[in-house]
Amino acid sequence: MWRKVTGAWAVVACAALLTGSGAVAQAATGRGADALSGPHVFGWGFNGPTAVSSDDSYVWVASFGGSSVTELDAATGAVVHVFAGAGYGIDEPDGVAGAGADVWVANAFERGVTELDAATGTVVRVLKGSGYGFDDPSAIADDGTHVWVVNAEGGDVSVTELDAATGALVRVLKGSSYGFSGPSGIASDGTHVWVANEGNSVTELDAATGALVQVIHGSSYGLDFPDAISSDGTHVWVANALGDSVTELDAATGALVQVLNGSSYRFHDPDSISSDGTHVWVAKYRGYSVTELDAATGALVHVLRGPSYRFYGAGVIASDGTHVWVANERGNSVTELDAATGALARVITGAKDRFKGPDAIASDGTHVWVADGDGDSVTELDAATGALVQVLKGSSYGFNYPIGIASDGTHVWVASTGGLGGNPTGSVTELDAATGALVQVIKGSSYAFRHPDAITSDSSHVWVANTNGDSVTELDAATGALVHVLRGPSYGFDSPTAIASDGTYVWVANIADQSITGFPA
Repeated sequence: MWRKVTGAWAVVACAALLTGSGAVAQAATGRGADALSGPHVFGWGFNGPTAVSSDDSYVWVASFGGSSVTELDAATGAVVHVFAGAGYGIDEPDGVAGAGADVWVANAFERGVTELDAATGTVVRVLKGSGYGFDDPSAIADDGTHVWVVNAEGGDVSVTELDAATGALVRVLKGSSYGFSGPSGIASDGTHVWVANEGNSVTELDAATGALVQVIHGSSYGLDFPDAISSDGTHVWVANALGDSVTELDAATGALVQVLNGSSYRFHDPDSISSDGTHVWVAKYRGYSVTELDAATGALVHVLRGPSYRFYGAGVIASDGTHVWVANERGNSVTELDAATGALARVITGAKDRFKGPDAIASDGTHVWVADGDGDSVTELDAATGALVQVLKGSSYGFNYPIGIASDGTHVWVASTGGLGGNPTGSVTELDAATGALVQVIKGSSYAFRHPDAITSDSSHVWVANTNGDSVTELDAATGALVHVLRGPSYGFDSPTAIASDGTYVWVANIADQSITGFPA
């Protein structure tokens, strides 16, 4: 007997089925081990990278457009994690910093700060609320003891100080005496905190107390829309976006050392700056290049440019003394340089791995299979590690907007809707679960595949929910042969969009009338 469940319980059950079939389960790769641990969202690649930080072991890249943070292995450039999702509180991140046990992310839209454990990537806490004074937090610095956050908007622009050990609020610094005027960059060496103000000044704070030391301004400093700042403890380096120059200050006193400008430096809209004590690296967003300076003298070492570097909108830069990392906002990539020589190490894009529109996921305990509707592809991951195994695509597979997938450990079944427009005829692709090899593409009018949105298998039967056909197609799991097409008013199928089977019963979620249909398998 079939059963149809309606009413309030049907809404709850329907939501549960839809969540189970359409949401991507979060998992994370562990450091130094192959097993997954903690939450993690796979989806390699960058989407508008706007900040980068490195602690010599790992590199952290904040993607504003993707509302995510990507972690890379500093030694190899390999992807370790991609952090995204509501649990992380990462929403349009504009700044990232990591100098010790934790990584701190400034979330502009969320008006909060996310703290991650640098060793495991797990969420430590998400800080938000009016008490913190977070208002479009756009830059962040961590010296291991204090975390400093620039709040660029609001009635009173401000700097928030947090305790790096606990994340507790220490103080919010604001008021006219600080000279905060469009603060856009911040740096701390543990003794001094330096804030670059786009109002053509630099504010120095005492790192131990947060007390104001001085506000540096005046024409002699050459400060012209300074939007990035870096300190190595001896020197303070300020990138002047409109002045096409770099100002060097003495870190002990704040006194002017020199202003570097001229055509040889190629400072064309310098947007980011980083110093590791030996080298100073300046990234130019519109200049499509990186300039290296000698940190001891400020002398020009060389200008790196050319198509091989992929400096397309090079908006942020970081150096740990061994590697230099450049986030290319317009190119959705990260360029790695050798800090000792400036030589190109690699350009990381992740294009071959990145999902364009993952719509469904299934795991049989050994493999994870992801149906990518927009990409007309299926991605296979190793279930133990999350590592990419392969991406299956091409006309032979018959993938045409695949949005349903199921695996019973022997077979993988992929439901393709046939496209988005009109009333397309769909298909089902069978793959070998052990190898991913194509077994067959099942299609034809007899199968009644009309926009098949979901699919499930219990090893004996394969069940396909046809949303536009108000029907369910049953296949033989051993051969893929048609068994029958279930339809008619008795089943109550009304735009079925999710389906599940435990081998005894089959359950179908009907989205149009908010109901569940159940019948024996």
